[in-house]
Amino acid sequence: MKIEALHCWPSWPRYGELEQVEVARVVSTNQIYADREVVEFEHAFSDYQESKYSVGVGNATQGLHLALAAAGIGQGDEVIVTPCSWISSASAVLMQNSIPIFVDIEGSTLGLNPELIERAITKNTKAIILVHLLGYPAQVEKIQEIAKSYGLILIEDGSHAPGATVNGRKVGTFGDLGVFSLHQRKAISTGDGGVICTNNEDLASKLRRLRSFGDEELSYNYRMTEFSAVLGKIGLKNLDLDNNQRIAAAHQLANLLSGKGWVKVRLTPENQRGVYHAIALEFDLPTTICSRILTTLLELKLPVRKLGGPLNRHPHFAKTMEPARGYPWLHSNYTGYMRDHSYHDLDLPNAYKFTDGRLIELYAHPGTEEKHLVELAGLLEHIVHQESN
Repeated sequence: MKIEALHCWPSWPRYGELEQVEVARVVSTNQIYADREVVEFEHAFSDYQESKYSVGVGNATQGLHLALAAAGIGQGDEVIVTPCSWISSASAVLMQNSIPIFVDIEGSTLGLNPELIERAITKNTKAIILVHLLGYPAQVEKIQEIAKSYGLILIEDGSHAPGATVNGRKVGTFGDLGVFSLHQRKAISTGDGGVICTNNEDLASKLRRLRSFGDEELSYNYRMTEFSAVLGKIGLKNLDLDNNQRIAAAHQLANLLSGKGWVKVRLTPENQRGVYHAIALEFDLPTTICSRILTTLLELKLPVRKLGGPLNRHPHFAKTMEPARGYPWLHSNYTGYMRDHSYHDLDLPNAYKFTDGRLIELYAHPGTEEKHLVELAGLLEHIVHQESN
């Protein structure tokens, strides 16, 4: 095939005249920080999520940290986390001087494995942070049951998954707290921003207190801007339509690559609505060929990335650049599992398997057409044929 003939894939985000008008309107008010627009966005997000309360923040990392702080997670507490996510899912735990306990993912959803969660619970365990990775819902119902039976706080990181559902219920509403990202790359794109939803009045009240510094309790400057709020309101109105386009692209590509034994387009089961922040392409090929596929697609400027992680091998856990506050797992009062074990050497086979290049993220943003997907499918066949002969 003629590689130079590839169509240019649509970029994201796509801001238009309405966004320009609304941002200009905010500027004209001379009130651009944490005011009426933020309140309106919070109400709109609660209505969309069917949750009682929503709290806007500066970004999702702040949201995760604030969720842990509001839930009373602190020094010496263990928080079960996934090794397959952005670093914030684990670093927010460190920000509370708590100890991340990495549990392996399971193969069907790329989310935390419920069976392994239960085995990892100790007297120090206080919370679970699960991630709906790439917009594919995790086994949240099973994990919710485990959290309730052990009296643990459940925090859902839905940064990739606004609008995703499990049995008709929005992700982010199964846990005690749900955190969403409004970063530029996300489905609701505001440049930067985040939002936390909850049905717990006490948690909502504490979130609001702690997001503004100067409270009697240690608090932070974690407020949302009016710019983020107006862009968030527009993005929220467009969310279902944009998600439907991503879903359609995932199913189209799955049909185009159906029957290819060397690749699988991951789709969600019938009881779930995945929103495909990125389409997961899982390759059953040698690592060298997977690497060549990724390199070629990147050289052609196609919207792909290698699945990140594993987080347990991130420098934060390597004991080479110790922060001033120290490592919480080495604190004299902590006697849990990680006191005498290396994060780098944890037994997480699925995390290692899917982060070694076998899984590639494809960003089929709204505006992706059949021609793009047909060309991609042909290109993948071309590369595999070349590399296999």
